[in-house]
Amino acid sequence: MKRWCLAGVLVSLIPLVQADATAPAGVGQRIAEQGTPQGAAPCASCHGPDGSGNAEAGYPRIAGLGAGYLEKQLRDLASGQRNNPVMHVMAMHLNDAEIAAVAGYYSDLPAPQASATLQQDDGSQMAADLITWGDWVGRRLPACARCHGPDGNGIGAHFPGLAGQQQRYLESQLRAWRQGQRTNDPLGMMRRVAQQLTDAEIRALAADYAALPPGRPTPAPNAPEPGFQLAAEAALTASAQVPSDFQPPARNALPSGPLGAMIGEGQAIFLETYRHPASAQYVGNKLACVHCHLDTGRLAGSAPMWAAWIAYPAYRNKTKQVDSFAERLQGCFTYSLNAEGSSAGAAPSLDSEPIRALAAYAFWLAQGAPTGATKLPGRGYPRLEETPRGFDPQRGEQVYATRCALCHGSDGAGVISTEHQVLFPPLWGPQSYNWGAGMQAIDTAAAFIKANMPLGIAGALTDQEAWDVAAFVDAQQRPQDPRFTGDLQETAKRFHSGRFSLYGQVKGPDGRILGAGR
Repeated sequence: MKRWCLAGVLVSLIPLVQADATAPAGVGQRIAEQGTPQGAAPCASCHGPDGSGNAEAGYPRIAGLGAGYLEKQLRDLASGQRNNPVMHVMAMHLNDAEIAAVAGYYSDLPAPQASATLQQDDGSQMAADLITWGDWVGRRLPACARCHGPDGNGIGAHFPGLAGQQQRYLESQLRAWRQGQRTNDPLGMMRRVAQQLTDAEIRALAADYAALPPGRPTPAPNAPEPGFQLAAEAALTASAQVPSDFQPPARNALPSGPLGAMIGEGQAIFLETYRHPASAQYVGNKLACVHCHLDTGRLAGSAPMWAAWIAYPAYRNKTKQVDSFAERLQGCFTYSLNAEGSSAGAAPSLDSEPIRALAAYAFWLAQGAPTGATKLPGRGYPRLEETPRGFDPQRGEQVYATRCALCHGSDGAGVISTEHQVLFPPLWGPQSYNWGAGMQAIDTAAAFIKANMPLGIAGALTDQEAWDVAAFVDAQQRPQDPRFTGDLQETAKRFHSGRFSLYGQVKGPDGRILGAGR
């Protein structure tokens, strides 16, 4: 108790910045520096006058974190949803306006310098691999950067910035997630991830993130409000990963010379097709190959490239001809990447740089796989049998709101950074796949979702939920089918006659028939 009192006295001596004490910023600053008459101690007592935290005590940095994230944590601490006896006492004495004010105050403070110095050792490499790549094949772990951002500064209100955070605090929280002592993560994502981490990995990740320069989080304006419930904080259980006897080469096993350089370029294009210098001119939306083929085309059950390479040439009903692998890649540009809407206006030619690079990358991934094995385990997306209830976009809307909007936004537009980097891909609208893409077929989308989503807890949705949410996503407007004849019903009859496409059949949320317009 003496420690709290002494800290409060010291903080009270800090000169106050001139601010209207009744304005939200003024209220937030007053609480930070003086606490409240109701019993909340000054935030600065533990988190420091600049909000940088306390390395020795393990108190976290809060300066520069997103206001939405800070507000959610304070509400969870007040309610007991997040377990911390000390902070529970502080937060429970704040009303809603005070919580919003103090969250906004600390969010507006400049992020301090990194709290540690990066040590180049085996632990650092271990952390870098988990941050950048994850461990999909071994543990179905997505890369940390997929949710916390490539720079580690977080995305929106649900995925906090980790860069420059206190190392001891990061370690303690990862262990709390792992042990089930912290449970206020949406969908149980962090609990599932932390349960897969070793002590050495926890230490390495904490050290690596503590040394990264902190900055502002990427806004996610269309994500659910921080207080959304709708069962979203009930932990989901991931199912076993799709079995496969084949493993592609290690990432660091690229051959030397021109072939290795071409393979490396193919991987880079695969990751950021929409903005890579070699491929951007052929992409008419904000998607990349990796958005439909997870783990850079390596993951069994996510249409891996190693299984596709060995299955071509092949006859395709879609094209009514035998296609080469390069022609299959062209089709991806035409439909999934909406090449018609690109600056080039069409898919790249068969001898173009992106096609050659992507083909080289797929060839390398397939090293050791049996050529011609069209039924190699792990190919494509695992077939999902239709349920007795079929599929219903209206039921799927509720599934989307509680399971998908967290990342992809309530409007399906995803999250794109100010540097035009796609952090969560758009699922419908002008920046998504067009009506000719395979994913517009509800059975294909349902199979992908069931086997691969939500990220990091794949297989957690029931079969019914997967079918319904696929129907909801594919009941939204998107770019026109490049095969459009000028007549919607004729195009629907020729190319969308199956029962799993809603093109030309029903109205979208905007009141127009799906596929009407460009």
